[in-house]
Order: sequence, then structure tokens, then C-alpha cells
Amino acid sequence: MEELNGTMIFWLISIGMVAGALIKVSIWKQGVELIPNLIAGVIGAVVVGSIAIFINLPGSLVFGFLGSLVVLFILNVFYLQSDEDHA
Repeated sequence: MEELNGTMIFWLISIGMVAGALIKVSIWKQGVELIPNLIAGVIGAVVVGSIAIFINLPGSLVFGFLGSLVVLFILNVFYLQSDEDHA
């Protein structure tokens, strides 16, 4: 069984940062900037990955990646841009 240790937290943080960077590259000029994407990706991966470990689900890194994608999707979809950005 997986356990929440330093190595697992490192991998969850890494997965969240990769997901945040991929989202920023894929939506380029729209949405939130790079740093908020990275932070949101890390938060989503660590929270969902930790929950998956605590309830003994296999594949907590996959759940962490999916959790980061969900948080990043919500962050970027509901991001309000000013009217100047649309010109």
C-alpha cells in the first residue's frame, strides 16, 4: 500500500507543476497566468492525491493528476478577463 511520505508529496507536487505548465501552454494567451496555474495544479494534486492515499485507493498519482486538471479547469474557465484584454 502507498503511504503519504516525503517522496509521495514530492511526486504529487511535481505532477501538479507539470499539469499547470501544460495547461498554460495549451491555452496560451487566455486564462490565468503561469504562476497561479502552477500553484493551483500543486494544490489540486496534493489534496486529491492525499485523499486517495488516505482512503487506500491504488494509483494516487493518477488521482493527483486528475485532481490538478479539475482544479485548473475550474480556475481557468471561471477566470474573468477585463474588456481591455479582449481587444
